[in-house]
Amino acid sequence: MGDMSKRRVVFGRRDTGEEKEATVGLTQFTAAAVPGKRKLVKALDLSGTPAAWLLIGQGRAGKTTFARWVGSRAEEAGRELSLAALDPTNRSLALFLNGVQQPDTPDPTKTALWLRSAMTELAEARCAGIFDMGGGDTSLLKALGLFPRLLDEAEAGGIAPVAAYFVGPRIDDLSALVTFEEKGFQPRATVIVLNDGLVDLSEEPEDAFGAVKRHSSVKAAVARGAVVIHMPRLLTADLAREIERKRLSFANARDGIAPEGVSPIRGTDRYLVGRWLEQMEEVFAPIASWLP
Repeated sequence: MGDMSKRRVVFGRRDTGEEKEATVGLTQFTAAAVPGKRKLVKALDLSGTPAAWLLIGQGRAGKTTFARWVGSRAEEAGRELSLAALDPTNRSLALFLNGVQQPDTPDPTKTALWLRSAMTELAEARCAGIFDMGGGDTSLLKALGLFPRLLDEAEAGGIAPVAAYFVGPRIDDLSALVTFEEKGFQPRATVIVLNDGLVDLSEEPEDAFGAVKRHSSVKAAVARGAVVIHMPRLLTADLAREIERKRLSFANARDGIAPEGVSPIRGTDRYLVGRWLEQMEEVFAPIASWLP
């Protein structure tokens, strides 16, 4: 991954609760069970410990949006942060942030080896990291099969792995959570991020995510200390698309800054971006010590 110590980011229907619970999971999981399930204290304090965030979930669940927010946030604060995009089919994070590392192959096995090496470099550099795993999470699945004690290795090196599951209101979006939790992949810091941006505007997020929150996999994760957070919507789809099309960081969108030849975000849209950034800080405040 290069010298990571010197890298800096520049830059449907209402549920009644009566129906039988659906079975979900990642059918392609081939890893052996990860030994040593752990009980964690809710809202674990990771102050002073670099965190390695593993962003897990289906495609377009909000993982890259979160990574862009964290990257922009770290840049504003002048904090070092290593970012990596491991999705073999979509590595769009590099379009928005400089210094994003990527494996030079889409092969899941080689990418899994790259991931373990990257975690080792984070530990040596005492640097926080964000790993955008992509939809399907084949690289992490393969890594757990090859290195079933990946969590122990990271923690022994002074790094706190964070499992961040990004889900929409569909029960099937819990597939990764179900599979990894059942296999014993339970980092001491786990967050389930419910993306309100995937909820129809005609429905309240609390109602839309009712079945997801009641699912046994979510209840079990919360019982062992996982944190559930609603990630706020950026209010308008058109605004989100404009920021994405212009390849702007959220901070620059808020401040009306754009590269030469690109028109900046203007007027009330800048206010909306600023308000969204404030909301992100508010909702992630319970796990602020986990953030880079």
